Amino acid sequence: MTQNLSGADAILQDIASCGLILIGTVHGDPQGYERAWALLNHLGADLVTVEISPFSLRYRLRHGPRWQRQLSRALAELPAEAARHVAIQRLTAQVALPFEVRAARDYSRSRQVPWRPLDLGFLSRRHLPRYGTELLSPANLKALLGTPDGELKEYVAAEFRRARLAVSRPPRRLFPPGDPQARRREGFLARRLRRLACRHGRVAHLGGWEHLVPWPDSPSLWRQVADLTPGRLLLDQADELLDALGQ
Repeated sequence: MTQNLSGADAILQDIASCGLILIGTVHGDPQGYERAWALLNHLGADLVTVEISPFSLRYRLRHGPRWQRQLSRALAELPAEAARHVAIQRLTAQVALPFEVRAARDYSRSRQVPWRPLDLGFLSRRHLPRYGTELLSPANLKALLGTPDGELKEYVAAEFRRARLAVSRPPRRLFPPGDPQARRREGFLARRLRRLACRHGRVAHLGGWEHLVPWPDSPSLWRQVADLTPGRLLLDQADELLDALGQ
């Protein structure tokens, strides 16, 4: 069957010659894997990097199965509809292996190209050990059921709308001024991507959309690699690719 990708190709015309492409995601996007898979394959990246630290990846692979069992036990004690609450769905995505990792790993295997986790571990070292004792506790799940409900897809769509507005008209401040940890993290990502872009033909980086905004008063990743003229996409721009492929 002939695949008409003319419309989808138009999405990528402006980044056809870019050696570094930054793809902004919404963590926990229920369509994230399919979107990332379609976009990575269309871009033909020689290296994929993901906004996750090596520590976080190892910790999640080791403790993830236990988290899933703990979540299942906790949900069994709640009403049947609890699992459909948007806050519980977001928590479920939070304790799962991120779709960005799964897409990068599978793309790497299919194309025989490398992928790398790329982030500092200070946040994950602080927060991940608390998942079992706090995040997945029955008390926390019950509390989440008391928060406003909605559709996860609508939440993600609203985040992408917010991302587009921020990219076109950057609001002031991603994080408090003078936050040394955030500045350290953005600088680390920029330095690593700069080095990798020099050694690989095309690097695609999957990370939270906030890093792609040229915040006027914060040293975002985008501002620090702007001299490399990177391409910039939001992950939901892959939807036209999926439509063209009939997926």
